[in-house]
Amino acid sequence: MNVKELLANPVLAEYPILAGAEGLNREINQVGMIDAPDFDEYIAPGQLLLTTGFLFKEDWTLLRDLIIALDHHNAAGLGIKTNRHLSQLPRDIIILANKRRVPILMTPTDELMPQTIQNITDIILNTHTGELHQIVNINHQLSTMQTNNTYQHLLNLSAEILEAPLTLLDSHFRALYASTDLLPQRDFFTKFLREESGIDYLNLTQKVHVTFNNTIFEISPIFSALNENKAFAAIMSSNKTLSDFELLKREQVITALGFSNSRTDLLNETEFRNRSGFFLNIMQHGLSDDAIDNYLKNANIDSKNPYRVAVIDFTAKKTVIETHQFEILQALTRWFVNESNWSVLLFSYKQQLILLVDNKIDTRAFLKELYDFLTSQSKLEYNFTIGFSRVAEPIRALADLYEQANHALQLTSVAHPIMRFRPKSAQEMLNLLPKQESDAFVERILGPILDNPSLLKTLETYMFLHQNVTAVASDMFVHRNTINYRLKKISELLDVNLDMPDVLVDIQLAFLLLD
Repeated sequence: MNVKELLANPVLAEYPILAGAEGLNREINQVGMIDAPDFDEYIAPGQLLLTTGFLFKEDWTLLRDLIIALDHHNAAGLGIKTNRHLSQLPRDIIILANKRRVPILMTPTDELMPQTIQNITDIILNTHTGELHQIVNINHQLSTMQTNNTYQHLLNLSAEILEAPLTLLDSHFRALYASTDLLPQRDFFTKFLREESGIDYLNLTQKVHVTFNNTIFEISPIFSALNENKAFAAIMSSNKTLSDFELLKREQVITALGFSNSRTDLLNETEFRNRSGFFLNIMQHGLSDDAIDNYLKNANIDSKNPYRVAVIDFTAKKTVIETHQFEILQALTRWFVNESNWSVLLFSYKQQLILLVDNKIDTRAFLKELYDFLTSQSKLEYNFTIGFSRVAEPIRALADLYEQANHALQLTSVAHPIMRFRPKSAQEMLNLLPKQESDAFVERILGPILDNPSLLKTLETYMFLHQNVTAVASDMFVHRNTINYRLKKISELLDVNLDMPDVLVDIQLAFLLLD
């Protein structure tokens, strides 16, 4: 409680304020008595000192020093008994007390000093007891609210406890939820915070104050395991100094919001891990096409949408500390993607961070922005590089796209930290063709014999052995005439002349694509 609340008690109705009225918001938690000149070492924060005034009867310098000492130690104030020693204060003392905002009150002449101490002590204890009961009740209310209730219910209860509207901001300073009074302003508040406040909310770790629509809001971080996931409570505030009790209530509310937010974090982390497991199964060819399509449908992801794959990995040798560094890398990357609503999916695999970048995004430009952002964060202590696939394919082709990105990763360096896959052979280049187009080409060139293993194998061997019929017959353990018969049959079915160079080129490409 503060001095103003203390004096509002009817028991202290006859305790007039002589000076320092602007300091009535000083907290008071104990009362003491002093009548000795060595007072400085005995003054405690929140203490209201009582005196008969005898000490200052002939030496106003001591009273001046006492006022300065009370202010220095953040004491509650001074009570002086009205009697023959001191009936009024000199003007310079009043001016000093007003300047220092140290309340000076007069206690009744006919009230014994022990009774004054008892009266004030009883009020303080009774107030603290009442506040303790309120804290217990508030804790019970907030704990009960955590079960089967929405953020809206929790914020409305919090606003009632604090007697002030408030909003819950996510790690991107978006006002996701608000108590009823602030609901109409929620979107405008978000726009103001993100675009006009100038606050570096990613790295915000201390309370800040902002003025929105002529109203002051105190914004307090609600920490999570990683700062990049923290949320914020924005509470409408006044200019008055909060009492210890009010601060304690505020901490209770922020703790309750933090608990609820941590549950949301846990759900998001569980979803991320489940998605990582799903993508891992695709990469290991452990899911059917139907299973893939069903999962993507339930996750509102278009199974036909093409993505490029990027792989982020540290360049340093794996160490114990890097496990935490990877968590930071992962959290920062997720924060960056969500900050601008990039159409990018993420998952982790073997201490690598895998990104599926929508084909509509300029992949290199996006990765350059991400790289610049990550390298600007002092929390990342290790160098890293990024490799990405040359082509974009639906998620079913994740394994091939990952292989491309991983090959590109091997080509990266400090000078070239972002690399795109470069084919090293004709086979790799052909693999870059969209599967639909490559399948259509194979069907057009080899379609009539695809279901005939004998003819298909004969033609493949014929191509491999440079059209040497004798060598083909020897390799396949059949008579030369049998090979000639099969080649004639193949020529008729495919309606081509196997002696023509352009025909042979098409067939060679078809076999490369077929592999």
